[in-house]
Amino acid sequence: MDRELACEIVKDLLPLYVDGMVSDVSKRGIEQHLEHCTDCSENYQSMIFHLEKDAQPSEVGDVKRFLNKTKRMFFFYGLCGLSLIAILVCMIVDLALNKGTTWSLIVGTAVLFADVLIYALLASRKNKGCFVMSVISVGTFCLLSVIQITVYYLMDAGTFWIFRYGFPIMLSWLGIVWLPVAARTFFKWNIWNCIALFLLLSIIGNYITRLITGDYVWDDISSIRYFMGNAFGELIGAMVFGIIGRMNKRRE
Repeated sequence: MDRELACEIVKDLLPLYVDGMVSDVSKRGIEQHLEHCTDCSENYQSMIFHLEKDAQPSEVGDVKRFLNKTKRMFFFYGLCGLSLIAILVCMIVDLALNKGTTWSLIVGTAVLFADVLIYALLASRKNKGCFVMSVISVGTFCLLSVIQITVYYLMDAGTFWIFRYGFPIMLSWLGIVWLPVAARTFFKWNIWNCIALFLLLSIIGNYITRLITGDYVWDDISSIRYFMGNAFGELIGAMVFGIIGRMNKRRE
């Protein structure tokens, strides 16, 4: 009877004992009891097994996340090393041929832009679209500026086009890309509706680009012939992706 009573008490205390929340006196008593009681010892081993099993997925997940992070880190470091070698080779060739740094500045800026963009894709977790688009916006501005300065001032070629053509076209297309990204990030649009919105906005972007470069005049915007040649495909694509997006939304 005493042993049965002791077993009942130990069984009640085992969860606390496993969590380490019993006093030292109770701990010694439970350990002495487990040495000679097979039933309580089996219950104790079962509790330990289930705790380890429950903790295992979390530990495995931590290990996988660490390995993935390490792979991304080594990939990015390797990419940076190759990019640095490429930039140095371009600068050496540029110095040997042109006695200065000209086109190698454009290549170096483009390579750095690509590295920063890849880092943004690898490192960002929340609001990845907005973060990547911010990098693209700043990087495009810097790359266009370097191209203009290098070609016009250092290579003494071309015209000063950046304010008349470069920046206006860049800003219009960045706005066209930003709107679907913002709709995806803040309004939770599905990817199909975002593609449909981009195709619709690209029609406007094509007209703006041609107006800025002088390929169009305002009368051409209302011309059916110009519309069929430059906007009909985007309009059909937007309708198709919009229908797919609406079907997916209803299915969800």
